[in-house]
Amino acid sequence: MKITRDQALAEWGASVVGVLIMGLAMGWMVWRAVQGEVTLGDLAMFQQAFQQGQRMMRTLLDNVGQIYQNSLFLETLFGFLALKPALIDSGTLQAPKVLQEGIRFEDIVFRYPGSERPALDHFSLTIPAGKIAAIVGTNGAGKSTLIKLLCRFYDPEEGRVSFDGTNLREVPLDEVRGMISVLFQEPVHYHDTAARNIVMGNLEAESDKRAVEAAAQASTAAGSISRLPEGYEAMLGKWFGGSDLSTREWQRVALARAFLRKAPIIVLDEPISAMDAWTEADWMGRFRNLTEGQTSLIITHRFTTAMQADMIHVMDGGKITESGTHADLLDQDGRYARSWFDQNRSPDPK
Repeated sequence: MKITRDQALAEWGASVVGVLIMGLAMGWMVWRAVQGEVTLGDLAMFQQAFQQGQRMMRTLLDNVGQIYQNSLFLETLFGFLALKPALIDSGTLQAPKVLQEGIRFEDIVFRYPGSERPALDHFSLTIPAGKIAAIVGTNGAGKSTLIKLLCRFYDPEEGRVSFDGTNLREVPLDEVRGMISVLFQEPVHYHDTAARNIVMGNLEAESDKRAVEAAAQASTAAGSISRLPEGYEAMLGKWFGGSDLSTREWQRVALARAFLRKAPIIVLDEPISAMDAWTEADWMGRFRNLTEGQTSLIITHRFTTAMQADMIHVMDGGKITESGTHADLLDQDGRYARSWFDQNRSPDPK
């Protein structure tokens, strides 16, 4: 608002000054014409030259104003480029190829930059190796924050995250992220061929068509791809005139990408939010077989998805409030049980 106000005042002031200068100059020339020192032709030529000079000066000032406006944006850009990474990648220990013990969040305290409220408050959780753990809870409970700490997008203020007892800060970032395959709730749509969309999960498998097709079969994306005119070579997305997919089909392609990666840890954030109940049941059965030997973490709002996990953890206010299998949590008659019965209560026939 200040910049806009200053600009308006400057333009108004410049216009007033321009009118005054032009009035004085023309008055002086008219006076000279009355005195017989210049002819009417000289007066007309002077008036045209003066207006042309004004236009050139206005153009020059407009260009200067545009340069100033652009410099405001460039200042922000250069400020962004000058930012230093908050994470220090100084790890020297080697990450385990396969987890033997599991993942541990130990007494984690974490706040997002600029926030006073902790997203995680003395949070502790162990996910055993080779098991499927599900995290359920309301929005803002801190579920997605776990993924960001696991991938070392941030480091906790207190506590540590470890793989088989090794603090992630002691392992190079590339190795940490190489161990994890993450599917977020809104996956990236690559405007490329269907095969390349899947290969983005593991570029080394680009020439292995069987592996790509197997990943598509595992995620149930193969049916959608087979209906495309050119199959796996069909262009996806509208940028380059390809075929667009539905939200559910894009999600299946992203699942195939995650399966192709074959990382020892797989993290899914609302992986089947766009699937119907029948597809969900079939997919969860496949998921358990396909991830055998991998450590899996599923963030979900669906109790029908969570109940398939080996262990369910209920989050609230940045802490774990309940843990157990589906049957255990129903027996505890806590928040999970109440939410489950609320979701599955039969409607009143009246």
